[in-house]
Amino acid sequence: MSDINFIIIVIIAGAGFVRGAVGFGDALFAMPLLALVATTQFSSALMALCALLMALILLVREWKHLEFQAAVTLIACGFLGIPIGHQLLKLGNESVVKAILGVAVMLFSLWSLFRPSVVELKTNRPAPIFGFLSGILGGAYNIAGPPLVIFGTLRKWSAQQLRSVMQAYCIAGSIVIVTLKALDGAVTLLVLRHFAFAIPVLAAATLIGQRLTRDMPTERFARWVHVCLLISSLTLLYSCLPAQS
Repeated sequence: MSDINFIIIVIIAGAGFVRGAVGFGDALFAMPLLALVATTQFSSALMALCALLMALILLVREWKHLEFQAAVTLIACGFLGIPIGHQLLKLGNESVVKAILGVAVMLFSLWSLFRPSVVELKTNRPAPIFGFLSGILGGAYNIAGPPLVIFGTLRKWSAQQLRSVMQAYCIAGSIVIVTLKALDGAVTLLVLRHFAFAIPVLAAATLIGQRLTRDMPTERFARWVHVCLLISSLTLLYSCLPAQS
């Protein structure tokens, strides 16, 4: 195994641990690192396959905690938003949109971390709004997680509830994404080979991360989630900086 192949597997293992622990954030963790050793097309296709596997592993383990009604609403409205996001990508300035999203997520995370939580959603009625926003962001920039996570934390879901809903959404979205990438020829034999080598490590890292937060109290888990959201927002803002020559 070459040094680059080893680095790729280590990055994927880290992504699996992050996804297992908090239910999201694997792509925001892995993509900037993979970009240092591989092409964007390769990295995107590989992470799409990994995301699907991680979501399946977690949902199989926590399907009993799935908020089925909320998940169906979020997924359905997300699919409505995906084509809009796809079109916005062609019309809008990617850096501006990412910067706005990054600032919004950062402010929400800081507010949630340092101020007592006084806002709580009592019902799933706002779910269509959050699902639709997730679809738009996913269709445009493959960043569907933040609106879903914000909705789950405002609903005061437990770690298992949030993870299970996120995985149900991810499975539906990943199937679409992997299919589109396969039709575009991005899922190459090289991608499949790296994915096959990574499966055991990815599965183990995901399960370790899931076990770490399985019995964590909801309030403590929420703080973990907000810290991860904060890191994600900083990653988004960093990606908006002009490339240095």
